[in-house]
Amino acid sequence: MQIELLIKIAGLGLLVSVIMNLLKQSGREELAALAAVVGLAIGTLLVMETVSSLMETMRRMFSLY
Repeated sequence: MQIELLIKIAGLGLLVSVIMNLLKQSGREELAALAAVVGLAIGTLLVMETVSSLMETMRRMFSLY
């Protein structure tokens, strides 16, 4: 497992939660929801390369095409 990826995702989660709390306290719930969606999208992009590598390995292992 790549520890760097886990640390990046954990840091992103902490950052997004702080931003969401600040926005909610200032009365901007819509922006807080948008920050959550953006955080989710960035997290997905971080994981995408690892998933792609896994799929490529499985394709080669089972000689799928």
